Amino acid sequence: MQNFKQLLILTVGLATSTFSFAQTMQIAPSWTGLYNDEQKISLFFQQNGTDVSGYSLLNGKQTNFKGNMQATDTSYKLILNEVGQGADIGKFILEFKSNAAPIEAQWLPTSKSVKPKFFSLDAQQCKYAKGQGDFPETSTRLLKDGDLQVARGELEYMRNEIYARHGYAFKTKEWANTFALYDWYMPCYTNVEGRLSKIERENVKRIKLVEPYAQMTDWGR
Repeated sequence: MQNFKQLLILTVGLATSTFSFAQTMQIAPSWTGLYNDEQKISLFFQQNGTDVSGYSLLNGKQTNFKGNMQATDTSYKLILNEVGQGADIGKFILEFKSNAAPIEAQWLPTSKSVKPKFFSLDAQQCKYAKGQGDFPETSTRLLKDGDLQVARGELEYMRNEIYARHGYAFKTKEWANTFALYDWYMPCYTNVEGRLSKIERENVKRIKLVEPYAQMTDWGR
């Protein structure tokens, strides 16, 4: 009888411990990954116990969501409903094991006219991607005339790479697709003008002045 009581106490203690762990499990505040094999999506979380709110950034658009975290036998499930109306509103279902493991994610639309998405997310912080990209010098020194004697497509790339290093969430599909290929790029902000350095602002200005005179040829990438 004594052994049975001890077993019962141990079982109840484990159940209470598991419940407490589920209540206090903290998910990393920011995650990113390829949403549709072409564009990156970033999710940002605020957590209060099992209640989770935040927003996603995709195609330069911020969409808020809220929901909760549920414990399963082997992981945690986040069900997050987007706030708003329209065919592009739905919910995220995220399978979360730890901040060191990818999140297996799916997005399910409220409208049957929109295709659901299945993708993975990795924990990543928003930070300036110093020295990254093909033209890091555009952020460290003023560009001279010799630097700008290139095709217009290359000039456009140089200019947008400055914004990409600061985590700009591109609204145009072309540039969103282009920088989604790089691990260092994470869409974090819908506006980064205030984050540009004096050198970067001047280089953006110089590139824009030269672009109308550059030959419009494909840049071999």
